[in-house]
Parts: sequence; C-alpha cells; structure tokens
Amino acid sequence: MYKTKTHILFFLTLISFSIGLVACKSKKPQGKKTNQSPNTNSANITEARFGYAYITACSERIKGNLQEALKLFEECKTLEPNNPAASYELATLYKLLGQNDKALINARFCAESDPKNEWYQLLLIDCYNSNKQYNQSVRVRESLVKNFPEKNDFKEDLAIEYAILGQYDRSYKIYDELEKNYGVSEQLTLNKVKLLKSQKKPKEAEQELKKLSDSNKNESRYYAFLAEFYLDQNELEKAKSMYDAILKVEPNNPMVNLALHDYYSAKGDEAQAFDYLKTALQNPDLDVRSKAEITGSFYNRAEAHSEKDLKQGLELSKIMLAVHPNSTESNAIYADFLRLDHKPKEAVLYYYLAATNEKRDFRVWENLLVVDEELNQYDSLEHHSAAAMELFPNQPANYLFNGVANIQLKNYSKATQSLNDGIEFVIDNKSSMLDFLRLLGDANFYLKDYPASDKAFDNALKIDSDNSYVLNNYAYYLSLRNENLDKAEKFSKRTNELKPNDRSYMDTYGWILYQQKKYKEAEDWLSKAAIRGPQNPTILEHYGDVLYRLNKNSEALMQWEAAKMSGGNSEGLLKKIKTKKLND
Repeated sequence: MYKTKTHILFFLTLISFSIGLVACKSKKPQGKKTNQSPNTNSANITEARFGYAYITACSERIKGNLQEALKLFEECKTLEPNNPAASYELATLYKLLGQNDKALINARFCAESDPKNEWYQLLLIDCYNSNKQYNQSVRVRESLVKNFPEKNDFKEDLAIEYAILGQYDRSYKIYDELEKNYGVSEQLTLNKVKLLKSQKKPKEAEQELKKLSDSNKNESRYYAFLAEFYLDQNELEKAKSMYDAILKVEPNNPMVNLALHDYYSAKGDEAQAFDYLKTALQNPDLDVRSKAEITGSFYNRAEAHSEKDLKQGLELSKIMLAVHPNSTESNAIYADFLRLDHKPKEAVLYYYLAATNEKRDFRVWENLLVVDEELNQYDSLEHHSAAAMELFPNQPANYLFNGVANIQLKNYSKATQSLNDGIEFVIDNKSSMLDFLRLLGDANFYLKDYPASDKAFDNALKIDSDNSYVLNNYAYYLSLRNENLDKAEKFSKRTNELKPNDRSYMDTYGWILYQQKKYKEAEDWLSKAAIRGPQNPTILEHYGDVLYRLNKNSEALMQWEAAKMSGGNSEGLLKKIKTKKLND
C-alpha cells in the first residue's frame, strides 16, 4: 500500500508540474519580467523529462513491453541518478528478465536511499536470495524487524530465514517472543515443534504440544498432534491415550478410527486394526476419495496374489458401496475386486453403474469395455463404446473396442468407419496402431474391399513382421480368395514357426497347401489340427475336403458329419454330406 500511494502521488506531482510548466509558457508576460536563472530552467526541464519518461515506462511495463520499459527507466536513471523510485523499477525489471546482478545493484541503491521504505527492503531481500546471498538477506530482514516492530509477518519471515540457515535458537526465540505477546497458537507451536525436532529435543517438543492441547481441551486436532508425535517416538500407549481423549470430544471422528487402525497395526494386532478400519469406512463423514485410497491399497496387494488382502478388500469395498451406493468410486472399486475374484459377470454391472455418472475419468469406461469384451457381450460393447466415443472423442481405445464389437456383430461398414476415425488419434504408439490395422484388415476383407484389406495388413507387418495374428489372417484370406498363394504359404509357414502348437494356424497352413493342390502335405497338417483339442467344425470340414481329394471318400464323409455334429451348418457342408462328394 505504501509503495502504491507513494508512486501515485509522485505521478500526480509530475503531471501537475508538467501541465503548470506548459501553461506558464503559453501566457503572455504582464508587467515587469521576473528574472529566472538558467539553472532553474534546466532543472525544471529535467524534472519534466523525467516525469514523462517515468510515466511512459510504467505504461510500457503494464503492456508487457519490458525492454522498452527498461530503456525508459534507464533514461530516468540518467536524468536523476539519485532517484530511488527509478532504481526500484529497474531492479524489478532486471529481476523479471533474469539479470540478477543488475537487479541487485539497483535494489541495493534504492534500499540504502530510503531504509524506512519496506518495499525497497523486501525487493533487496528478494534480490539477495536470487543471488544466493542468504546472510545479507537475513541482515536486511533484521533491519526490517527493527524498523517495523509492529509487523509480525516480518518477524515470522526472519524466523524462517534463521531456520533455513540452521540458526535454530534464533528462530525459536522469535516464535517464543511472539507467543508471549499474543498467546499460544497452533501455527506458532507447530513451528516451534519443528525446530525442536530438528535439534533432536523431543522432551521440549512434547511440552510445547501439551501446552497447545491444554490451551483448548475441546480441540481434538491438538490431541491428534500429540498422538502423531507419540507414534513417531514409538510411545504407543501415550498415543492411545490421546486417541481416547479425541473420542471423548468427538466420538464419531473417523480419523481417530483410522489412527487406531495404525496403532493396533503397530502393536501387531491385525484383527483389531481391521475392525477399526471397517468402522472408519462405515462412517459417512469420511469422504469417498479417502475410502477409495484406503481400499485401493488392498487392491494393489491383492493384485500381487494376496488372498488375505483380496478377502479384506472385498469386505471393505462392500462397506464403501453400502454407505455410498451412487458413488462412481465405490461402484468402480467394488467392480475391480469382483473382477480380481474372477467374477466378471457381477463386475460388469458395477462398472456400468460407475460409468453411468462418470463424464471425466476415462479409466472407468475403459474397464467397462474390457469386461464387455472378456464376456463376449458384443451388443453391450458396441453400445457402451459408442457412448464412450461421445464422452471421450480423443481416446483411440473407444474406437478400437467399437470396431471389435461391430466386426463380431458383422456390421463391417460401421467397424471400418470407427476404426478409420480412431486411427487418427493414435500418436507414437506402435502397439495401438497395429491393433487398428489388423482389425481394418479383417473388416475390409469381409466387405470384399480386398485392396484396403491387403494395404492394412501390409502396413501392420511393417510395424511387426512377425505378428502371428496378422500373418495367419492375411494368409488365410489370400487362400480363401485363391490369390498370391506363394505369399500366403510363406506367411503361414512363418506363423507355425512362431507358434508351432496352435491348431488354427496349422489349419490355415494345411488349407493353403490344399489350395496349392499339395494334398498329401495338406493332409498331414490338417490331421494334426483335427486331433489337437476339441472338435472344430471348420478344421474337420477342411480335413474332410483333403481326404476326398486323396480318394478317401468314406473317411471324408466321416469328417464332414463330425463337422456337422460339432456345430457346422453351412450350406456347402450340408450339401457335401447329402451328395457324399465334394462340390467344386
């Protein structure tokens, strides 16, 4: 306030002076002329020039034109070298521009010119600190305290400076004097305790905290300070007595129950500790985020295969859900535990409830989409991913899930639309780009847009030339089209080298050999695929086809009938069984 008033008055004086000077010059002389010395005129002109430059500099500084303001303030300094206001402004500007040495020179000048101007002194302190001259900074603060004894802020700042420099006794003395003058206060006590701990004086720190708690017997927070102190000192019984004192003042304080959980945990009584934790979570006064953080710690341990933490975490998350049934956090974390407990069908409901009111946290929606896919609930996945696309339009995962759902639902045009939209948001993520490309390869194949399908697969292989999914699907689609069979064989062979025991990859390779009319080799691969794992109608039908080509007609018919029994019902398969022959 002092600085502002001083400068406003200074500006007004200069403006008045300048206006008066101009007005005087415009008047005609009347009567006898008054003699004026050249030095007086020169001083008046200098003062007017100073005033104009100063006001213009301030205007430029306000506009953000710091270099222009600096130039004008330097002009002011040249015009009136001993003016502290100009030095103050220069110091401020040089500090803003990072020229700390020049800032210090000007700050020292204005501070020494007017020792009673607190703003000049504070700027000098700031400049000393910027130049890491902390001892000089402290000396200026000492002068401030001396010159402004009524300002407690200056005393507290000095105490902090003393503490930073390790002069704990001096710092403590200031706090002690303030306490004598104004009485016991929470902040002063905590500052004193911090100093005493730094000096390893636990008894004195305890006395200060006791003095604070005695100052107001109904303030539970003061007992909590003592309890925390006793825990740090490993004086568990004393800490317990403080918790009991808090409960007398605030019997429903959930923080005390959390503290008692820590107390009994420290004593090794895990059952009692967990009971207090449950009591704390049952209290509606404890906020949901704190409960989620506590319960989340159990989830992290349960995720690391801790059965005990999984069981206790489920119990806590149920309590949390009962107290806050409409909370996103409580529904989401309960769903997390259900999923970890291998109950995805139950988890998906609570993920949905969590997502319903959540418009900010994408992770909640992502969990819902992941479980939808795990459960093969593609109708739900399509609906939920479409909603997520609206809420979080820059998240590529939403478009990917929507593409997956629509491919499974045979909505191939919608799938390609979502995938092409979503791929635009993939930046510097090869794994995600690969997922989009492989799905685009699938969707475009089913749309019979073979060039787009091939292009997507080719681009995917540029990212990962040994991706077994892409190699297999690309090869299989080429074989179904009966195109580029050499390329298809190469890709399928590589797939089986990468994953030699995957029956679907063996089936693809056998089918490509079949298309190349290498029936004997095809039989070897398809027979292995047919007997590996449960019956698969596609593999059995392919095996029957190659047996027929090898004139093993009765065996072929057996495989076709087995394909039908295992779920195959295509028109081609049924016709083969009816005519007992392969229909080209």
